[in-house]
Amino acid sequence: MEIPEKNPLPAPSAQHLSAEEVLHPATELRGGQSKTAEKDTVRLTERGREFKAAAEQAHFLPEIREERVMQLKRQLEEGTYRVKGHRIAVNMINETLENNHVLKHIDIEA
Repeated sequence: MEIPEKNPLPAPSAQHLSAEEVLHPATELRGGQSKTAEKDTVRLTERGREFKAAAEQAHFLPEIREERVMQLKRQLEEGTYRVKGHRIAVNMINETLENNHVLKHIDIEA
């Protein structure tokens, strides 16, 4: 395929349209009649509304948990921070199992 011209397409002229026609475009029907374009609507399920509310609340949370960072810094400085190897191993195994499950569903060999 070859694209002969790389310039953007000119914008359609709206000079001949009234403000009402620009704000509320009409769809032409057979016989020259016109019908105001219908608006699309979306309805969320209860779960969708809960997800939306949670996402909106998450937007207000700080990206960095300053209290936790300070706690870990203090533990490192005092020499009291302890790595929990068992917890790390369990999380690694769980993540591997989840990845394998996803790969099976998208037809990729694990």
